Amino acid sequence: MKDKELGIKKLYKDYSLNTYTRCGPVFVKGKGSWLWDDKGNRYLDLFPGWGVSILGHAHPKVAAAIGEQAKKLIHLPNNLYFKEQALLAKAISKKSFPAKVFFANSGAEAVEGAIKFSRLFGKGKRYEIISMKNSFHGRTFGALSATAQEAYKKPFKPVLPGFKVAKFNDFESFKKQVTPKTVAVILELIQGEGGINVAGKEYIRKLKEFCKKKKILIIIDEVQTGMGRTAKLFCYQNYYLIPDILILSKGLGAGVPISALVIKKEISDIIKPGMHASTFGGSPLVSKVSQEVFKVIEEEKLIKNVQNKGNYLIKHLYDFKKKFSFIKEVRGIGLMAGLELEIDSYPIFLECLKKKLLINSTHKKVLRIMPALNVTKSELDKGLKILEEVLASLKIK
Repeated sequence: MKDKELGIKKLYKDYSLNTYTRCGPVFVKGKGSWLWDDKGNRYLDLFPGWGVSILGHAHPKVAAAIGEQAKKLIHLPNNLYFKEQALLAKAISKKSFPAKVFFANSGAEAVEGAIKFSRLFGKGKRYEIISMKNSFHGRTFGALSATAQEAYKKPFKPVLPGFKVAKFNDFESFKKQVTPKTVAVILELIQGEGGINVAGKEYIRKLKEFCKKKKILIIIDEVQTGMGRTAKLFCYQNYYLIPDILILSKGLGAGVPISALVIKKEISDIIKPGMHASTFGGSPLVSKVSQEVFKVIEEEKLIKNVQNKGNYLIKHLYDFKKKFSFIKEVRGIGLMAGLELEIDSYPIFLECLKKKLLINSTHKKVLRIMPALNVTKSELDKGLKILEEVLASLKIK
């Protein structure tokens, strides 16, 4: 079996472009919050699919929707009509705000669409977009230019012009970046890759009022926070805010590649046929699966589970903070939690992996936990126990 595992890893080495730091065993199947490797070992996954697999692995209703739709229609070009995409667009609009929807395949693609739409809205006179320090919006060139983390951009400079950076949670910093050319602001209400930084409600209130007065579009990137992650279907619902543009992906498909650019209906008609497109965006297959995801969230009362289990998780992380002096801060809402440490977090992630627990290390010193929305108390207890054992083994006073 070990030879087989080494064989798979050698295939990666020989034939896959070296863009990821891979680690761990070779995984062969998953169910719920669990993964199995090719030796039959079971791992608890409290960061499933980088936040994508919000219903866990191989949810039976998602699998059934994939199978049923695959027998009917997998793909059609977007110059034809098909009901699956139309019904999904309606569902998103009804569950968010009156809007029109464009479908793509990834969060970065949806961000690209938001940038292009903002340029249209600015009519050639306003084109600058303000993003936030430590933000992450994707790796395509427009999304990368909006991402305000130097490490991602440095190898590819010069990036696109027209982007400015303000401090997150600092309204005065934002105001200083505004010029007559400013057309939009893009932000995550909880910065994921930036270290689970949560936007303050007063900050968002001021930003909203200012942008309304100046006719500056508010683009809310909910690639990670959307679809119930923060105990609301969409994170903006935790704030007194309705965005002009909402970006969804990851959990929208619970495993299949889909993203949505959701634009307020009152401004949506400035984009015309031929201005933007996506070959695979919103195919019959992924649209059908995404409709099923919405149904499962409602039928299994997952928003309530996120609220309960999220409170339980964050309470225990605060207990860890009292116990371990190297934990600097606990941050998060719902089942999107982070521990900021005084030490590097990556070795802790690796040690947890050895003990068959998957979490995440981000922003050098942050441990990130984002379980499936249907995670159970016993699963959280097991994961917290392993994490506590690893933290205790560090023997740092």
